Order: sequence, then C-alpha cells, then structure tokens
Amino acid sequence: MRKVLIAFVLVMVFSSFQVLGIASNQSAYYVWTSSPQYSILPGSQFVETLPSNYSIPFAVLLNFTNYSSLMSETQNIVYHQSPYLSSGKFREYYYPSTSYKNSLVNYLKSFGIEETGDYGLILTFNGTAGQIDRAFNTYINVYYYPYKDIYWYHLVGITDIGPFYYFTNNVTPSLPYNVGKYVLGIVGIDSVDPKVYPAMEEAWKVEMVHGAQNPGIISNVLVTPSVIANYFNFTKLYDQGFLGKGMKIAIVGQPEGYINESDVYTFWQDFSIVPHTGKLQVVTLGTEAQAQSGENELDAEWSGVFAPASNVYVVFSNGYVGGPALVGNLLNYYYEYYYMVNYIYPQVISASVTVPESLLSAYYPAMLYMIHNAMIQAADEGISVLAASGDWGFESDHPPPNFHIGTYNTIWYPESDPYVTAVGGIFLNVTENDTVYSATGWDYSTGGISTVFPVQTYELTSLIPFTPPIGRTYPDIAFVSAGGYNITEYGFGLPLIYQGQLFLWYGTSGASPMTAAMVALTGERLGALNYALYHISYSGIIVTPKGIVQGLPAWIPVTEGNNPLPAYYGWNFVTGPGTYDAYGMVHDLRLYNEISGT
Repeated sequence: MRKVLIAFVLVMVFSSFQVLGIASNQSAYYVWTSSPQYSILPGSQFVETLPSNYSIPFAVLLNFTNYSSLMSETQNIVYHQSPYLSSGKFREYYYPSTSYKNSLVNYLKSFGIEETGDYGLILTFNGTAGQIDRAFNTYINVYYYPYKDIYWYHLVGITDIGPFYYFTNNVTPSLPYNVGKYVLGIVGIDSVDPKVYPAMEEAWKVEMVHGAQNPGIISNVLVTPSVIANYFNFTKLYDQGFLGKGMKIAIVGQPEGYINESDVYTFWQDFSIVPHTGKLQVVTLGTEAQAQSGENELDAEWSGVFAPASNVYVVFSNGYVGGPALVGNLLNYYYEYYYMVNYIYPQVISASVTVPESLLSAYYPAMLYMIHNAMIQAADEGISVLAASGDWGFESDHPPPNFHIGTYNTIWYPESDPYVTAVGGIFLNVTENDTVYSATGWDYSTGGISTVFPVQTYELTSLIPFTPPIGRTYPDIAFVSAGGYNITEYGFGLPLIYQGQLFLWYGTSGASPMTAAMVALTGERLGALNYALYHISYSGIIVTPKGIVQGLPAWIPVTEGNNPLPAYYGWNFVTGPGTYDAYGMVHDLRLYNEISGT
C-alpha cells in the first residue's frame, strides 16, 4: 500500500455529509453522491446513448435516519457521556424502516425494475438502461477514454489501464422525496470500476517470501512473538492474568478469499507465548472464494497469539452482495463491517484490507460514506476499529526496491476515518542471539493527511507534542511491521505459517492485529480509541472527560526512521505519537475507561 502528497483539500464538512443528497424542494431528492466530480472521466469523448434495452445490475445504498440525533448521540458516546448501544438498539433507532424500504422497492418496480436482493442497507436491482433513466430521471451514455492513465484531483491515480470504453450517467439521479430521502447513493450505473479494481486489489496483498528464497533480504534470525512480547512488556500482562478472555477480535477479510484454519492453529501452537485457549471462527458469506488470503492468515495468527484467550473471527464476503461486482468488491467489503457490527458485536475490529481514500472521494463517495456509517455504528457500540496505515511512505511514490503497486495519489481508508485508529510501523533490529537492540520508525510506514475529514477535536486537544492541527492526520499509533538480524528495512524476519510452511513477511498489516490484541487484553469495551490515545501523555498524565489522573508512561516516542519524512520526538508522519509499552498502555486505557465510564 502506498500514498502521495495531495496538494488540495476536498471541501466537505464530513459531520454533515449526509445532506449531499438534499432535495431542492419537497418533490424531488437529488442523489449527488451518485454523480461525483469524475463520474465522466475528464477528457472522455461522447460516443452514443446506451441502448435502452441494455441490462444493468445496480444497488441502492441506504443512509441512517435521524442523523442529527445520531451525531449528537455519537458525540456523547465517544466522550463517555452516554452508554454504548447494542447493535439491536442502534438498528431500532437509526435504520430505515421496512415500510420505507418497501416504498422504494415498489417505486422502482413500477418502472419494470426487478429487486434481486436485500442486504440490510444495500438493496440490489436489475433493470434496463431505459428503465433506470426513467426511474432516476437521468441519462446513461457511452464514452471513450483515450488516455492510458486515470487522474483524479489533477494527479495521476492509476497507470497503464487505458484507452477504454465505458458507460455512465451524465445527469444527477433524482427520486420523489418520500422514496429517496434515505438514499445515500447508487452504484453500478457506470462501468468505470472494472478498469480500476485490479489496482485496488493489489494493495491488499501481504508481502511475504519463503525462507529459501532471496537470502540477501531475509533474516537468519526469526523475530518471534515471544521476542516482541518480552521487549514490549506483554508478558507482564500475561503474568497478571490479562489474556483477553471473553473478548472478540474481528478480522476484515479480503473479499473473495479464504484461509486454512489449520495454518492458524499451527502458528498458535508453534509460536505460543502462553498456551492458547481462544477459538478461531471463520464466517464466510457466499461461496465464491478465489484465493487463499495470506493477509488474513497473518491477521488471525498474530492477533490470536498476542491475545491467547480471545476468540478471533475472520469474516469473508464472497460474491454475497448482489452477485455481480458492481464497484469491484466494495459492496462485499462494506458488508463485512456491516455483519461485524450487527451480528458479531466484537470489542475490537482489525483491518489490513483497505481502499484508496481519494479514489473513493472522487469516484465513489457513496461507498466511502457507507463505510463511514459503519465506523459510526462501531463507535456507538463501543467497538475499537484499528487499521494498518499502509506500506508505502508519506503519500509518495516511494516503494521499497522489491515492491510495486499501481494506485497513486492517495492515503488509505478507513485508516483516515476519525473513528478508526491507524496503526503505523516500526522496525526491530535484533542480534544474532534474538535480542532486540533497537526499534526505529519503519521506512515504509504510511502517514498522511485526509482529503475528506477535517482536523478532529482529539487532535486539537492532544497531549502529544506537535500533533498537527491541519486536518485529520495519521498514523495514530505504531507497532512492529518488520524486523530481523542484519537485514535492510524492506527485509523479511517475521514468521507466518501459510499452506503448512514457514514464510517470512513485512508490513503494517501485522501491526494492526498485534495492536488489536493489545486492546483486547484490557478485557473491556473501549470504543473509538483515538479519544483516549491522544489524551494519554508521554509522562502518563491522562486527561479524561471527567478529570485528570496519573497513569503509567505507556507511549514510547520513536525518534529515528523516516518514510521519507523523519521520525522525531512527538507526533510524526512515520509513527504518529509513537509505539507503546503494552503493560503501560493497557493500564492507562483501563484507567481512562474507568474514570470516564457512565
């Protein structure tokens, strides 16, 4: 994964983004998010009107209701002024009613459009271009894109995929107000995404090698979970009985993927720090798995070994939502979060599968808003969401020599979401005796500035020196992403069991599940973590909504490393506030929760 400095700020006040689909009067509701700035690629040439009998599968995305009340309640919850909501209560308060959904479906059916599925906040349909034009008061045309690269915000986004033909609407869709008032967006009425999707998928692959390959960048000393646990004081937690018992860690799966459960159990046995008692549960929605996900085996193995009594859930949505890939696998990707917050109700979610923020904001804002809504629901339910910051650098074309990805001009989402904790990377140097002698900022740990979200209150009131006041920035915390003996920063020294064999890996992909495990060791439901993290000082002073208390010095500032911006004392674009002493951080998070509790 990788990023580029974007010299512009998208003008969007996100706390009120839901008014994007606002009615100009009480008779029509315009769905602006389905006609974004680049629905027609700049420089495209009109070819013809799409034939009216052309069949198009599409989806209507639904928003929450009572949004002003929801945002007020969310604010109270994250500041511990109101209790967390159960998933059932959240749906009761803020999901559109069955009668509303029926009215929308019946309206579309009146034009001959067929409903093909109901996935909670996603309704899928099939209709002809002519039926869609009439139902949504729009026009779908065919265009020719003559260039090889796709741009957004006047910068290169994806390289070497054109020229190509595609279809899209050229008029903002609208609906009668009563049936459109909770529509957040429409996806599938354009065909740009199949050109974009392969580059997005590439960002989701963990970098790993077999131990017998390319010895020049492979450590001959394994940096095992035990080495990390000892160095960062996890073992002191285990000695005092903090094992994560009763906690649920949910892992966001790579859509269309699967894992071998035996690999995970083998890792838990071979690399256990203390005996593992938690269970693994793989939830597969649909049956169209295409490839084994080394990414998600890594997530399950390393989260489970650091929280040995927690139960780990990996959720895959494989061809489950709507059948055809309307916007790549984004509907499936969203549905994994939807399933977690509604049916698993975990304490912690860890995501190493991610999508480009600026691509979503330019081309598919409705999908960004849908995922953001899932993050709001998670926060209101007391679920901490952590996401790997990315393996590229500071929003730049700065890849390791053996690593390439074709998506440019972006940081990553949901990492940039205000309710998500983005986990950057550090590099561990070990001796030939398997002892850590230094921890530095990992050169390929991604940091950046959101193009969507403004600066957050927890950033403006942060106790961490030099926290930027310029916008939502990340990372928010950092942990082990690479390491080994006598290897370069892009070398391999961390173990993974994959297809029954030992592989080695690097990436912030591992930093997120390890940190999720640390959160699980608190044994408590903490909610949106940034509101606590930025109010724990380096000295251990903690500012809670209900007073100031003295905790332990939990943060470990990282002052060496670069991405290519330098790490330094205080907040930096390599590690955010820094890395952590696990015992101290668990102590401080529990103390913050106890003092702030409602």
